[in-house]
Amino acid sequence: MTILPRFLMAAVLIACGAAGALDERITFYDGETRPGLGGMTFDGKQFTAPGGETIPRDDVQVIEFRLDDLAAAGQAMAQGVQALSDLAQAQVERAARMAELSPGCAGVILVDDGEFEYRPDGTNTYRYHFAGLVLKEEMKAWAQITMGFTEGRSRVRMLFARSIAPDGTMHTMRVDALRVGSPTEALSFFNPNRKVMSGVIPGVEVGSIVEYSYEYDNYNPEDPRLFSPGYLFQSTEPVVFSRVKVTVPKNIPFHYTTRRFEDAEQAKPAITETGSTKSYTWQLENVPPIAPEPYMPPQHDVVPYMDASVFETWEDVFDLLGGLQRARIKLTPAIEAAVTEITAGADSVEDKLARIYHWVQENTRYISIKGSLGAGFSGHTAQETFDNRYGDCTDKAILFSTMLKAIDVDSYPVILRTNDAGTATTEIPTLNGNHCINEVTLNGRDFYLDTTAQNYRYPYFRSDDHDVAAINAIRGDVRTIPLPPPSDNQRFSHLDVTLAENGDVTVRTRNEYNGSTEAGIRGFWKRQREDNRKSMMAEYVNSISPGAVLEDFTLSDLNDLSQQLSMTIDYTLSGHAIRAKDLMYLKIPTLERDYPEVALETRRYPIEYRTTEERILEIDLTLPPGFVARWLPPPLDIQNDHIEYHAKYEEADGKVLFRGVFRRLQREVPAEAYPEYRDALRAIAAFSTKEIFLTDEG
Repeated sequence: MTILPRFLMAAVLIACGAAGALDERITFYDGETRPGLGGMTFDGKQFTAPGGETIPRDDVQVIEFRLDDLAAAGQAMAQGVQALSDLAQAQVERAARMAELSPGCAGVILVDDGEFEYRPDGTNTYRYHFAGLVLKEEMKAWAQITMGFTEGRSRVRMLFARSIAPDGTMHTMRVDALRVGSPTEALSFFNPNRKVMSGVIPGVEVGSIVEYSYEYDNYNPEDPRLFSPGYLFQSTEPVVFSRVKVTVPKNIPFHYTTRRFEDAEQAKPAITETGSTKSYTWQLENVPPIAPEPYMPPQHDVVPYMDASVFETWEDVFDLLGGLQRARIKLTPAIEAAVTEITAGADSVEDKLARIYHWVQENTRYISIKGSLGAGFSGHTAQETFDNRYGDCTDKAILFSTMLKAIDVDSYPVILRTNDAGTATTEIPTLNGNHCINEVTLNGRDFYLDTTAQNYRYPYFRSDDHDVAAINAIRGDVRTIPLPPPSDNQRFSHLDVTLAENGDVTVRTRNEYNGSTEAGIRGFWKRQREDNRKSMMAEYVNSISPGAVLEDFTLSDLNDLSQQLSMTIDYTLSGHAIRAKDLMYLKIPTLERDYPEVALETRRYPIEYRTTEERILEIDLTLPPGFVARWLPPPLDIQNDHIEYHAKYEEADGKVLFRGVFRRLQREVPAEAYPEYRDALRAIAAFSTKEIFLTDEG
């Protein structure tokens, strides 16, 4: 439900021509109406009527006020709203209507307005104007303003910042209340020139309108072509007015692209010209909020957006980036000697490559120190990273390519945008990546490796690198990194299960992993203290069946990336099977699966995973003497464009044997394919909960 501040309620009612005396009354969601409640107060959680009766906020659908209340509220509204900018004032009534149309929203964005100005010398300015109506506690965060800049290259200044309280009182943030300091960054990131200016707008409460505007001036760009204005036009809260304007000199190449505008005409900018400049403006109004769905794509891939660039061609991008990278990939005697030592005794070039891969993963800590264009886009020199034993993704990619030169293997640093950050813009020449990995050429095949993740065994690499565009500036092209087959992200489990006549079960589990599954499990157990691991596994087996007892638990060497990760788990489940005279029934341990991504009946957005997956489960269930299967679930076979599932029970030689194979074939399930996908996963989940029934023929 949405609670509007009184001055906005007044605005709506006055705008609708409300006349005559109205009792102050409440209408509940069940339809009941309570008149005669004049003098109510509201503390953000509940209403309190005269006499002390409290009414929970979530029970209330509509509140109506007497005309004199409306008049007072209207006066407060007029006084407060007049303090807003003209643009924000124009959205107040529409904000009230948007709030009513979006029950439960935490706030309404009245104004979301950005303006980029690019000058002939490459300097550029960005001005931003925001206004928002706070409807829930969490949106009081709008009062906190943080603006980043780089000393010696850019600066920021606050143009104004204020809040209008529900009673119309205006609170202004003073310029001297702003503070400049270094950003609070993780220990792995450091830029000595990076600063932030921050402050808090005073007086913000539920019902306030927050409004501010700031200017970011890039007065000393390292390269004039590094101007890539972009804009998103939708949020998790409703937006009344969203606009972006980009102004560039007429003689500067300006490329733009848009995505996900429902109206093709709105995707086209309004273009205006002056004597020497050209302006492009995109504008959307009354934009509904994003309705979150489980496993939905990142916001960048579901909202309307614009992206632009002043690079003339892709060749210009390749020249800039490739030149920086080539200058840093220099094989030195020290690096060559290290490679000789690392690869000593290797049987093949691929073995040498794997050893170098694991060496860079394990011996180069991830620490990002940036302060220049070269360091930011293509890292430090290979020798610097080798000497320091630390670096970020670009540093490590440069070092890895350099070390592979020592074994005559071609490797290139490639820039990409990870799949959890949204689809990269490749329609126009631009640089909007957030990660750097390596493309390797060996024996006529091209493949990819990522030295930033310390838990991936060769030839596997991070799952957020899969199925994304990669810019190879040295070779001069943009390719898509292939999505690996499900078998490259496999979990294989074999269970030997022994069932006793009293229903006790003994389980011996042997697991093996590869790809992203292996890296995830390896990383999880490495983060746990060694003396805590067994107790954590004991808790897990107890969750399978209360009273379960862990007998043994082993892990292969977590730090040895040359060996496939394996795990053994031995445990007993007391009374797991239920005995009823000559009948016994039980659920197969570890078989049950749940798929929260198909909890909804319909979806607006695709389901998106990082990569593919394969799960193979084999179970040999040894029956007590004299017992045979009375009923086993029939086989289940599912095959469509997105998943395969094949599961079958059979009985043989005093055992019940089960084999199940689940394969997720694609990374994304489009919304139109959701009904079929939903039904398939629900069928698998239902199958996984089925019990088997045995009978004692002895």
